[in-house]
Amino acid sequence: MRAMLFFFAALALVMSAYSSDSSNNNGSTAMLLDGVAAYVNSDMITISEVMMEVRRSPWTSDVPAAQRERRLREMYTATLNALIDRKLILAYVSKSKMSLQSWAVDNRVREIVAQNFGGDQTKLHQLLADRKITFEEWKKNLEEDLLVSAARFQNVESRIKPTPAEIRAEYDANKGRYQTEKAVAVSMIILDPPSDGGKDVKERAREIEDKLSEGVAFAELARLYSSDTKAAQGGSWGKVNPEDVFRKEIVNMLARLNPGEVSPLIVLDDYGYIVRKDEQQDGRTLTFEEAAPYVESHLRMKKAEELYKAWMQRLRDEAYVKIFELPSL
Repeated sequence: MRAMLFFFAALALVMSAYSSDSSNNNGSTAMLLDGVAAYVNSDMITISEVMMEVRRSPWTSDVPAAQRERRLREMYTATLNALIDRKLILAYVSKSKMSLQSWAVDNRVREIVAQNFGGDQTKLHQLLADRKITFEEWKKNLEEDLLVSAARFQNVESRIKPTPAEIRAEYDANKGRYQTEKAVAVSMIILDPPSDGGKDVKERAREIEDKLSEGVAFAELARLYSSDTKAAQGGSWGKVNPEDVFRKEIVNMLARLNPGEVSPLIVLDDYGYIVRKDEQQDGRTLTFEEAAPYVESHLRMKKAEELYKAWMQRLRDEAYVKIFELPSL
């Protein structure tokens, strides 16, 4: 915890860095820079700019406290590289004399207002005012976003055209990647902890077991006993991937059941669960005809990543990029 406090404090302090590239400083002596993360040609990226973007990511979720400093540094590095890429692309846009018609930006503004502010542009202006951003600054950044997307499409996406032979070869080499999802149809009776003087969970579970043995339908008993919102549907949860929906104790029980079988009572945090596996749908390999759209999509994504990395490397080779390390703790 103390190390984390020092780390965040370090980000708030002034960092001293010196530029050693005389071609970008016109031969002047080194300048003391405040919080410099990187230079891209003559543009500067500050630590605060990087950290503002990092904070927009849920980087702390599911990260143990002992690993958060390392995770933050990883996020910082990845975010800084993304900001450098953006600067490089905007420099490419300027050099290529790419531009947008004013109506393209205005149309995008209208789309954002319609989708996020109910068509009321005054709400957008209020939000920007709260964040101390002028509408002109925001619109300029939006225009840059559109230009970056256009440049990426021109240099990456427009050049990706998987051939039928490539699609077939990918499918033949990796059939296991293209399968239907496993799914289990599940019904469940959920028993609340007893209220004052009420029957406990085990007693009610025995009543349900007795009635099941007498031939009473599981769905009818779910409507009678279950306390959750799915009781009206006979306790049916439909087809689900158990790992995505249920706790591990229920997942493990479902794995042991055959279709049509009902579990014994499972007690978790004083709640009772009686589970039935209604149906099991095992994954199967898709035919080539079924898989072709997914194969093509996978190839496009893979090729896009390769082309983008190669493009960024060319832009970096043609530019001056200087990255300053964060202080060691």
